Amino acid sequence: MHLSRTELKRSLSYALACLLLAACGGAGVQHSAAPPDSELLPEGAVAFRYHRGHLYFDATVCDSIPARLVFDTGATGLYVDSLWLARSGVAPGRAARGMIGGTGVSVASMRILLEKLAFAIDTLRRESEMTPVLALKEVLGRQSDGIFGQRFLAQSCVEFNLRRGYMRAVSPDTLAAAGFACVAVEKRDDRIYLPACVRFDAGHAAEGKFLLDLGSSGAVALTSRASRRAGFDSFGGKKIAYGTVSGGIGGVSAHVCCRAETVEFGGRRLAGVPVDVSCNESGFMSRDDIAGLIGTELLERFDLVIDFGAPAVWLRPVPGADAPFPYVTPGFSLIDRTDICEGWPVTGLYEGCAPEGLRPGDVVVEWDGEPVGGMRIDSAVTAPGRHRMAALRGGVRTEYTFETKEIL
Repeated sequence: MHLSRTELKRSLSYALACLLLAACGGAGVQHSAAPPDSELLPEGAVAFRYHRGHLYFDATVCDSIPARLVFDTGATGLYVDSLWLARSGVAPGRAARGMIGGTGVSVASMRILLEKLAFAIDTLRRESEMTPVLALKEVLGRQSDGIFGQRFLAQSCVEFNLRRGYMRAVSPDTLAAAGFACVAVEKRDDRIYLPACVRFDAGHAAEGKFLLDLGSSGAVALTSRASRRAGFDSFGGKKIAYGTVSGGIGGVSAHVCCRAETVEFGGRRLAGVPVDVSCNESGFMSRDDIAGLIGTELLERFDLVIDFGAPAVWLRPVPGADAPFPYVTPGFSLIDRTDICEGWPVTGLYEGCAPEGLRPGDVVVEWDGEPVGGMRIDSAVTAPGRHRMAALRGGVRTEYTFETKEIL
């Protein structure tokens, strides 16, 4: 499984884009965080934890070193976190450095391991030819040790059940009888694109190819060029600006949050879908050859099968697929970095919604009078109502009062 320099560069661009969208998108998304019950899983299923819109698999690297890997269809190969690597005991061997652009307006420098790196998830055993080392925990939080992409599932037909937390190989011949509908897709550069239409109102719509992205925790993201073609600037619906400054990969990024009147894909029309519209003039989300991304907040409304070989995508609506999409947020986004500090760094702010004076990079250390070290971040940030928190900036403590509520 050899990656050329061109393929590696393209793969990194996709991965960085999806990672930064994961950090700034979906802050109002209330994904299930329950771990799977292995006794209830079908035969041959491999369990994962569906947490904050991402699929976490327990893995081993080099036969014995534990790692928690995120599966991402927007990525291809294996990527490992720099802090995990430093603490893991893995002997990295030969390495090189590379520069790559992310989803924002900056470029990132990273180390690339040139020795083969073996990893295993249940009975799935694979080797990575070249392994980029990224500051993944700065974007996804302390529990993310790495990412593996769809290249390792090439030619397989795989069911991803986000509600119950498992993946398993299935036969495409059985899917129609089980209630799945097949969606025509395009596979390019080892990634899968679906046709979709995002309609903001009667006069503003974006139609085109959307990357199927299990690494993006939001519902739909639209590129800046697709939004211009749709005349988004003249759309009169509610819009809220969101900005992030990441100290690591991805860099500076900004988008506008709003709701689409409808999103049509896979033969189904969903109403009131949250959409992140990119404002970036460079990077992945300014591309002209795709219209955007479809992420897990939308995909979790379906039982999903991806036939990576055909290629094809099969969808079956789950109960409640047409329910309203919540967008509940305290006005800012956070990640859990209690592995290296005493709190939750602020990663982005919603304009006009965040507490006055709060900045990206501030570290939240108390929530409603309790230290955050023993708290579940997803439960805290999605609980509606008025809250108090304390944050540190340069050793100076500031207290804030705010309300977590629906903002769209």
